[in-house]
Amino acid sequence: MSERVYNLLITKGIDPDDQYGFYKERIDSQKDFLYKEYNTQDNVLTDELFEEIDVIVLLFGLYHNNQEIFDELFNKSNEFNVPILLIRFFGMEFILKELEEKSDAVVGWNPHCIVDAIETLVNGEDWIKPCDVEES
Repeated sequence: MSERVYNLLITKGIDPDDQYGFYKERIDSQKDFLYKEYNTQDNVLTDELFEEIDVIVLLFGLYHNNQEIFDELFNKSNEFNVPILLIRFFGMEFILKELEEKSDAVVGWNPHCIVDAIETLVNGEDWIKPCDVEES
């Protein structure tokens, strides 16, 4: 078990389907995974913040109502070399190809896959695992 605490910046905003709440339930179910949360609604997105962030977690279900913040996060990801983890809309495999291509990893809602993707990206490895294929 790792004692590492991951600094995650999570998209939060207009969210009629409560994708954020569902994500929090999933990630919090992983008792051996420690993280500090920053989010796009409650935190000022300063350069200093991006220097601390390990992974930017984008919830695809929030994309259509929050496109400007997604664009800003993709730009900051490139500027500060912070990997992006894109999580599909719950219950759907579809994802916009342009977002998938800009992301370092794409997973569904399996909490083990989310944690595995975060740990893999932070370790500087490429995400190549189709971890959640069984969810379709």
